[in-house]
Amino acid sequence: MRAIAMLTAACLLAGCASTPVPSAAVADATRCDALAGTGWQRIAAPEVAADLLTLAHVTTAPHLAQWYLAGDGAHAACLPPDAGAVCGHVLHTFQPQVHRMWGWSESTARRETCAVD
Repeated sequence: MRAIAMLTAACLLAGCASTPVPSAAVADATRCDALAGTGWQRIAAPEVAADLLTLAHVTTAPHLAQWYLAGDGAHAACLPPDAGAVCGHVLHTFQPQVHRMWGWSESTARRETCAVD
């Protein structure tokens, strides 16, 4: 009986391990560039990317966002739509405060305008 339980558990585990996980959505560069507008340069995710997203209460992985840098040192993260929606990219702006501290406000978030059906 114990052997059957072990085999069943092993089979279930193997099935779970071989089940493909859907890939997460990556922010669309063209749509993010439009949200960012002029004055922002696209960059690789900064070292503080995870910290910045946590500051904005965002659970998206940093590599799924498009990252930007402004001339004044501000950073921005453009995130893909939630739950696979076609529309709804969001650009969060982060301002440097003092050494290793950043400021963020929901009011600085720019949201993509979605067409109404």
